[in-house]
Amino acid sequence: MKKFISALVIGSMVLLTGCSTGIAAQVGDTKISQAEVQSKVAEILAERRKYDTSQMQLSTGEALNRSELRFLLISAVFEKLASENGIVITQAMKDSRRAEIYSQVGGVEKLPQALLSAQLAPSDFDLYLQSELISNALIAKAKAAGVADSDTGLALQKLVSQITQKVGVRINPQYGTWNPTSADLVA
Repeated sequence: MKKFISALVIGSMVLLTGCSTGIAAQVGDTKISQAEVQSKVAEILAERRKYDTSQMQLSTGEALNRSELRFLLISAVFEKLASENGIVITQAMKDSRRAEIYSQVGGVEKLPQALLSAQLAPSDFDLYLQSELISNALIAKAKAAGVADSDTGLALQKLVSQITQKVGVRINPQYGTWNPTSADLVA
């Protein structure tokens, strides 16, 4: 029993030191701090207080922290994929997509509620646009290479998996673990 407890303590210490203090995740040389994740979560929670969310199914606690880190992590991965694939996203492209989203949600004044439903911090909107445009460009490249429309999601997942295996992903264990097969942050 003592050996088991000692092994558990040592194992926990090794896991906890997997990421530097204050780091939530690292993708290659890109670090995402715990402070950044917590700041975004606080922003999401502050937005929730402005609206009636009683009928919404929103993540809370660890699931919300993991969701925000997942978003930041995947955004960093997409940046790396864009760089490797020669994809450049211009401000004009983001502005055009932003205008489309405003139209879809019913105007600029409705955007905060749409972001709330999507569980995105308002300050993440530009990063969301960037990531979506990169994702769309990668899907377009896959289609141009002959990937069927029905298989583009799997092709994108494979790209994410390949780049993360190449550059490496480290996750602070309090947020979960990186699953290289599904290319996802899991509890």
